Amino acid sequence: MKNSIKKIVGMMLLAGLLITGFTSCYETTYYHHYHHHTHDWYGHHHQEVPVGVDFNVDVEAHHH
Repeated sequence: MKNSIKKIVGMMLLAGLLITGFTSCYETTYYHHYHHHTHDWYGHHHQEVPVGVDFNVDVEAHHH
C-alpha cells in the first residue's frame, strides 16, 4: 500500500514539473522570438505593455 501511494505521489509531482516546464518554455521561446512577453504575463505582473508591441499580429506571417 505504501509503495503504491509513493508511486502515485511521484507521478503527480513529475506531471506537475512537466506542465510547469512546458509552459515556461513557451513563454521563453515567445519572448526570444518577438522580444516581449505574452499579454497575460504583463497583466499578471501589473506592468504596462511596452510601446510598439502589438498582440494582434498574425504570428504565421512573422516566421523568418
